[in-house]
Amino acid sequence: MLSLFTILTSGGIVLFQRTPSSASSLSSTSSTYLIDRIISEVFLSERSNEKEYSTDGYTLKWTFANELGLIFVAAYSKILELKWINELLVSVKNMFVKMYADALKRGDTPTVIEDLNGVTCKFGVWFDKKLQSYEGGKVEFAD
Repeated sequence: MLSLFTILTSGGIVLFQRTPSSASSLSSTSSTYLIDRIISEVFLSERSNEKEYSTDGYTLKWTFANELGLIFVAAYSKILELKWINELLVSVKNMFVKMYADALKRGDTPTVIEDLNGVTCKFGVWFDKKLQSYEGGKVEFAD
């Protein structure tokens, strides 16, 4: 099961983040720690061409939308082998770019953040359904 999915800018601003409630051992502090670790130990160390990174019992995989300065990161328990993670990363990247590329190219990041944090976030609803299709059932998310 997926433990964390984060979309952030290359400048480190988190635009979107989901932690399934089944990943109860991953607190908000832990998720921040994982993202901080991958930024400092992979991206800032110019190791981003690697396919994955493991730390503290988690495997992290990522993809980029370089034209928009975005990084899409998925984290899951190191003991699991989730063969669909790469496909999920590409699907999420494609949909996010389709929905928000124009606003991000205009430099309208606040509008994107407002939409992603809104009561009816269409991208969030789409993401939840997509993840459910990969995990084969209902996935609930922590608040």
